[in-house]
Amino acid sequence: MTVKLKGQRGLTMVEVLVAMLIFAIGLLGVAGMQSLALKSTDNSNLRSLVNIHAYEIVERMRANMTAVENGQYDSITAQSGATNCLPSCSPAQLAAWDADEWLQNLQADVPSATGSVTYANGIATVTINWTERSLGTDAQAQSYTLQARIDQ
Repeated sequence: MTVKLKGQRGLTMVEVLVAMLIFAIGLLGVAGMQSLALKSTDNSNLRSLVNIHAYEIVERMRANMTAVENGQYDSITAQSGATNCLPSCSPAQLAAWDADEWLQNLQADVPSATGSVTYANGIATVTINWTERSLGTDAQAQSYTLQARIDQ
């Protein structure tokens, strides 16, 4: 007596393993895309914060035109150790306080950032340098420069 099978009745172990391998490769691709999306989101956040801080110092300068005209904002590159003199600051004291507070806020939000401000001929130039993660694990140097006209 011979039994004839009309078709395949189940999956072999090899077919199951191949299906699992294809599924695992797909999951690795999804994980890679998620990692790239997180890095891009983090970098975008840093760029937004840098932009906000650049405009912050320009607005501080516009609020203290006396100090701007006297050259108090001509070259901000490092904290001077100015103390809080509010609410009765002179324009020069307020400029030193603005510079220190701006640099402190910048480094609190973007720890790798350094900032500098120069003012000449009615134009404030704010330059901020920082590092962000690139596609690999290496940090990549970035720079943002804002030029703004500051007039009365």
